[in-house]
Amino acid sequence: MPLVLKPVTMSDIDTFELVFSSREGASTYQWFGLTNYNSLRNAYTQRGALGGDENTLSIYYGSELVGRVDWFAKAWGRASTSKCWEIAVGILPTYRGRGFGISAQRLLVDYIFTHYPVHRVQVTTDPENKAELACIHKLGFTLEGRVRQGQWREGAWHDQLLFSLLRNEWESASSHELGEGE
Repeated sequence: MPLVLKPVTMSDIDTFELVFSSREGASTYQWFGLTNYNSLRNAYTQRGALGGDENTLSIYYGSELVGRVDWFAKAWGRASTSKCWEIAVGILPTYRGRGFGISAQRLLVDYIFTHYPVHRVQVTTDPENKAELACIHKLGFTLEGRVRQGQWREGAWHDQLLFSLLRNEWESASSHELGEGE
């Protein structure tokens, strides 16, 4: 049974709020304190949480909600000439460690490069987040550098590592996965 990305539902949002509203539910690297989910509910009501500068899809394995993926507009200068997407993933605790995170991020990168005219997807993560670092490397992202003390979490500043994947790198990797270009 394949993992799929689907538009969020209000029920999914309720689950995200319930589960991700604790350190254990969100995970050490995604716990930023209690979060107001009204902005996601508003985005869902107004545009299905798609088609804006902040977007969310639910991750499903059959009929089971596994988590969510998000992508946010970022720019390295003027947005008209340097817009890219930063991606994030949140897996529900009972599904962690089963490969859903890498599969969901692969699906999201495919979705972005298929449906958006951007050249770059980026990810940031804590240098200690071994699970996410493994996913990022398997997906072919390149380390660009360290953002020193760029994230406030649990009463302290934390460094973040910045990774990117360019469209031509994704296309090259995709053609090899399909057995093309050999």
